[in-house]
Amino acid sequence: MPKSSNTITTAEDMLKRILHMLEESQERSTSGNGTSNVCRIYTNKELMKLLGVESRYLKNLRDNGYLSYSRHGDKFWYTQNDVDTFLRRFKYEAFANIGGCIG
Repeated sequence: MPKSSNTITTAEDMLKRILHMLEESQERSTSGNGTSNVCRIYTNKELMKLLGVESRYLKNLRDNGYLSYSRHGDKFWYTQNDVDTFLRRFKYEAFANIGGCIG
């Protein structure tokens, strides 16, 4: 049965989606030498939209020390490096042997 847009996604699905977006972002923002040219800064609202998450999930990531941030009063900011570090920390390499023979 196909997923509807109203279906709640699992944490694994969400992380896969986020990792895919990170890879696309890195491809667009890297120069020929593989280093990023831009230090993007995100607000809570921008990062929630980018990652497709709710504010409570973002708060849990901050509170549990998974996502670095800068804060002044009730305003939070995240650098691209903060986001990249978080995503790399929870990245799992594929282990399936696709198209090859096992043995």
